[in-house]
Amino acid sequence: MPVHLFGIRHHGPGSARCLLKALDALQPDLILIEGPPEAQDILDWAGHADMKPPVALLAYESGQPQQASFYPFTPYSPEWNALQYALGKKIPVRFADMPLCHQFALKETANGDAKNEEAAHVQDATHEIEAPETTAEVLVTNPIEHLATLAGFTDAEAWWEQEIELKDNAVEVFEAITLAMTHLRQHYPGNHADEPVREAFMRRAIRQAQREMYDTIAVVCGAWHTPALANMPPQKEDDKLLKNLPKTKVETTWIPWTNDRMALSSGYGAGVTSPGWYVHLWQHPTDDGSRWLVHTATIFRQHNIDISSAHVIEAVRLASTLAALRNLHRPGLNELLESTMAVMCMGNDMPMRLIDHELVVGHSMGAVPDGTPQVPLQQDFEKTLKSLRLKTADLGKVLVLDLRQENDLQKSVLLHRLLLLDVPWGELRQTSGKGTFKEEWVLYWQPEYALKIIDKANWGNTLELAANNWVGHLAAQTQRLPDVTLLIEKALPADLPQGTQKLLLHLENLAASTSDTQLLLDAFVPMARVFRYGNVRQTD
Repeated sequence: MPVHLFGIRHHGPGSARCLLKALDALQPDLILIEGPPEAQDILDWAGHADMKPPVALLAYESGQPQQASFYPFTPYSPEWNALQYALGKKIPVRFADMPLCHQFALKETANGDAKNEEAAHVQDATHEIEAPETTAEVLVTNPIEHLATLAGFTDAEAWWEQEIELKDNAVEVFEAITLAMTHLRQHYPGNHADEPVREAFMRRAIRQAQREMYDTIAVVCGAWHTPALANMPPQKEDDKLLKNLPKTKVETTWIPWTNDRMALSSGYGAGVTSPGWYVHLWQHPTDDGSRWLVHTATIFRQHNIDISSAHVIEAVRLASTLAALRNLHRPGLNELLESTMAVMCMGNDMPMRLIDHELVVGHSMGAVPDGTPQVPLQQDFEKTLKSLRLKTADLGKVLVLDLRQENDLQKSVLLHRLLLLDVPWGELRQTSGKGTFKEEWVLYWQPEYALKIIDKANWGNTLELAANNWVGHLAAQTQRLPDVTLLIEKALPADLPQGTQKLLLHLENLAASTSDTQLLLDAFVPMARVFRYGNVRQTD
């Protein structure tokens, strides 16, 4: 039963395009994808018409949501396209990486006791260790940099872009990638202690598929893993690695993701330096730079920077000339940015920051369909957003609220409740003029806020109940009179009568037992500000 390995870059449009060609030619009857097996039950949601990448699989430990991992997908992610191919063709598809129930449990063990032998057996996937000494020459940098250096490049990203992402490669490129990774792994031992265990789990998934008598098995995984899957050791060796691993319970769901969170600069280990550029390559694979530079000019004009058609024409010519001088078959991102800097910006790098934010990275946000598995608190949050006609996709939106209007008042209540629950989606700004009937917020949603909502799910199934209970918990933890009055000031605009009553009772008890005049004075100012809300918010 043949196993076909497709080593990809986790977020590469060229890899994805070539993978789709390979799958069409192969016609597999099973696809295995590097990913958490716990998400198997929600994979079908990826084929929903309302699922719009970028999105991410969110996996978290039951009862301890702060222990979590995100698995982002973009329109150009090879894994996402493999999923779409399998769901469209009604082919069985499975995730085949190390289960997170083991990874989370091992991380807890390692954090609890650094000397525990079980924790030393394998660390969290993001934990780096010192590479062991070998008799061969050890590469101390990113192994891809070695290939880039041999090809005359000083930047591994630029080399990979030119060789994989910009070219219309034949499917045989996957054999070349596996061969290259095989040679690199002989000299680069890797820097993740859990790598042998993860690859043992992948091999276990392959053996299971073979036992189930699938005829043609396609395995989509990071290029680095392909040599370990091509040369399978005896099963007993893998079983020994996987024996007696601790485990915990894991929940999964889908959440929207953003372009800036796909960027390597966000701290995402498998991120790319230019997600917006890769979206462009995915949508316009044959663009010689003309379309990209037209978009660049449009962005400049939208920000009142004068750019003419002549600027665009000359920038295209310069980018093509730079590519020819560097023996490149077409301009890449570096050439396009350099030509933009020289022709459109006259050497001034300040306007280039605008292009980096708007185009190179971008700020697209995905969407997940209604009915996606969620905890009750998430469901209440989504329901509230719909009723108030708010969208988390409104990045950087300025929201001016008139608290005399019922709908605006409820929006304010929502944002204040979220602030209390440590979900700072809205930033409250100072407003000009007299009176307290106006509020100005700036909304900027971060995907991690979904995790913060899940973290508060045990405090209640609705935002009102969770916020009331959370405020009551904070009241019990607060023993300084000024801190209690500040909490009251935050709770009143959030319309939390039960939580506020607990705070007032706690306030009375503390005030009766406080003889420190300075503490009493410090508590006075927030209480004075509280009286403002009696008129506008109709607070009791």
